[in-house]
Amino acid sequence: MRSVERIGIVVQARLGSSRLPGKALIDVEGKPLLRRLCERMRLSKRADDLVVATSNQPQDQAIEDACRAWGVPVWRGPEKDLTARLLGVARKRGLGALVRVTGDNPLTDPEGIDEMINAFREDRAEPEIVHNVHRNGYPHGTGAEIASRSLLEICDRELESEDEREGFMTFGRQQAKRFKCIKIDVPCRLFRPDYFLTVDYPEDVTLQKEIFARFGGRDDMKLEEIVAFLDANPELPRLNSHLHRQFSE
Repeated sequence: MRSVERIGIVVQARLGSSRLPGKALIDVEGKPLLRRLCERMRLSKRADDLVVATSNQPQDQAIEDACRAWGVPVWRGPEKDLTARLLGVARKRGLGALVRVTGDNPLTDPEGIDEMINAFREDRAEPEIVHNVHRNGYPHGTGAEIASRSLLEICDRELESEDEREGFMTFGRQQAKRFKCIKIDVPCRLFRPDYFLTVDYPEDVTLQKEIFARFGGRDDMKLEEIVAFLDANPELPRLNSHLHRQFSE
C-alpha cells in the first residue's frame, strides 16, 4: 500500500470566468455556488484536507473573504499559471497528492472522490494520476482528478506555455509510458453521459437551482438521488444539453 502522508481536496476557483463572470459566488437556492461545493467536499471520508486555491488578483479577494467566513482555508497564487498555483498549495499544506476539483462543479461526488483516494493509496504501481472524468466516468460536473505532488513538480519544471501549465493533467494522462494513470468508471446505474452538471452558462445555473430546490437546499444528497430526480424529469437535463460536449476520451 502506498504511503502518502496527506491527500487534500483542492478546489480551484476564481471570479474571472469569460462565459459566466463571478459564477463562483453566484446564488444557488440561497447559498453561493462555491460554498455548496465546499460543503459537499466536507463529506469526503478519505481526504485529509480541503483548500480553495484562487488567484492573487484583487478581484479574487472576494473569494478569500467568503471562504474564510465559511471556515475554509485559502491559498492564492498566479491567475495564469495553474500548475504553480496548485503546487504552491501542495507545498504549503504538506500534501503528497491533491484531489483537483473545479469550482464550477457544485455537485462533485464525495463518494467518488473517496473511491479514487482508495485506488491511489492501494495500487502497488503507485500511480501519478487517478481520475473519473472520461467517457465512461462520472457525469459531467460530478467527477474529479487526483495528481501526485511528484507529477506537479515535474510539470512545473518541464511545462512552459500558459496553455500547457493550465492543462497539466492532460499532459500527464497522455504520457502513459511515463506516468501511471488509473481511470475509474462510474457504476453502470449512474452512467449518464448526456447529463451536464457543471456551471458555465445561465442555463446551467437554472438546472442547478432546480436540483437544489428539489432537495430542500441540502448539499448532502447522493449522486443516485440526483440522477433519479433527473431521470424522472427529462425536461431538466435538456435545459443545457445543447451547450456542452461529451468527454473526448
